[in-house]
Amino acid sequence: MCSLHEAIDALGPGIEYYIIAITSYSSVCDLMEQLPFHLKVKIGKMEVELDGEKQEVLSTLDDLKGIVDKVTIAFNSAPKPEVSLVEKADALNYPKIPRTDQCGEAIVSLLSTDWGRIPRAIGELREAMDANAIFVPTTTLSGVLIWLVKKGKLRRWKDRKRGYLYVVNMPEADDQ
Repeated sequence: MCSLHEAIDALGPGIEYYIIAITSYSSVCDLMEQLPFHLKVKIGKMEVELDGEKQEVLSTLDDLKGIVDKVTIAFNSAPKPEVSLVEKADALNYPKIPRTDQCGEAIVSLLSTDWGRIPRAIGELREAMDANAIFVPTTTLSGVLIWLVKKGKLRRWKDRKRGYLYVVNMPEADDQ
């Protein structure tokens, strides 16, 4: 058993007002045993939450290892969804381009590689630039792409599914 002073300290500040109103309990220690008890433990990605009377929660803690083992087995035995990594593997093969501070140079360098022979959308160009540590806001990138199209360095057209696509404008051979 605990003393009245220990019980008040355990219950926290401001509890003195509530103790006066308690008449049906023989002591504050009995009250503490009846109060709702909440315990939350997080280990790694697993989390266990227990609610109930203090004695129930403490007795469940004795069985916690068994409970965690059962939950772990249940989650590990569940069929895991298959994830297709084909598209992401392609995305990781961005071409390496020389470091530049000019957004236009970076775009032309990317689209001049084998990777750039396939028409690319603005999102793909941005990811490739990010992979090369060239960070440009999308609004800037779209403006530079339009500027390069107007200068004749790039060609662009609209695809129904992917939006605008860009490739390097190959100069036409003169027949003279």
